[in-house]
Amino acid sequence: MTTLKHVLEITDLLEDPNVNGQLVKKFFEDKGLKDLEISIENIKGDKGETDFVKIVIPGKNGKSRGGNAPTLGVVGRLGGIGARPSLLGLVSDADGAIAALAVAYKVAELRARGDVLEGDVVITTHICPKAPTRPYKPVPMMSSPIDIFVLLKREADPSMDAILSVDATKANWVIKHTGFAITPTIKEGWVLKVSEDLLDIYTRVTGEPPVVVPITMQDITPYSTPVYHINSMVQPWIYTKAPVVGVAITARMAIPGSATGATNIWALEQATRFVVEVAKEFTAGRAKFYDEEEWKKLISIHGELRDIMRKGAPL
Repeated sequence: MTTLKHVLEITDLLEDPNVNGQLVKKFFEDKGLKDLEISIENIKGDKGETDFVKIVIPGKNGKSRGGNAPTLGVVGRLGGIGARPSLLGLVSDADGAIAALAVAYKVAELRARGDVLEGDVVITTHICPKAPTRPYKPVPMMSSPIDIFVLLKREADPSMDAILSVDATKANWVIKHTGFAITPTIKEGWVLKVSEDLLDIYTRVTGEPPVVVPITMQDITPYSTPVYHINSMVQPWIYTKAPVVGVAITARMAIPGSATGATNIWALEQATRFVVEVAKEFTAGRAKFYDEEEWKKLISIHGELRDIMRKGAPL
């Protein structure tokens, strides 16, 4: 299975300076991909506007059809896909939207051909070709025209039983790898061990040893906490009790989120293929994001951290 075609076509679609949510919806319709539920919401903020996109791909035993198979959420986390008029073309930060929509394209195509996943896959992201930038160390990053918490509330859809949050993670000094990496599982304020099932899928997709992002406790605090965050990759945990794993598109050198010409198609193809494989396994009940028994022990002995770790985030 390859997802190269899907990544290339979505990248080309999003590089259009006039792209918006409706054009994304039309892309799927023109491909003849039926039975998808695609909703577009235009959201305006102090720094501009964006189109929030939600795509539901029903599984054969998915909850959207009255079944009970688990639902995988895929979040394309980013500030914007472009920084026009200052910069022309896709920015590095577009990676999350590219991968999320490429996953939607691939899973919908699998469904249309008869390979229907057991459970639903819900994809959320937003389309903003004219996003602002902001100063950041070691290199500048993209900002969002919309308050991050407004987006996070929509990204972490209540139907999601587990979430993969895809985000460009190149503007840092701690993860130095060309390709993609995954984080430990974040659940209700806890940084849990890395899922062994996801490590196995990483290895079979890449043919290489797994690479893990060294997420810290301060990385998972809300962005309203004025401390360093590697990025907002795992922030969706704030608005869900579902386990969240970040899928980081990474590089060996620090690359600004606002840099153009930085879209690594091969890294995105591998990350997209990884997410699709997780979708197959998770919705079929064969892959777990965390150990339920260990989770119960942690809570019974040490208690809950959710309210402490999400302080400052609006309800």
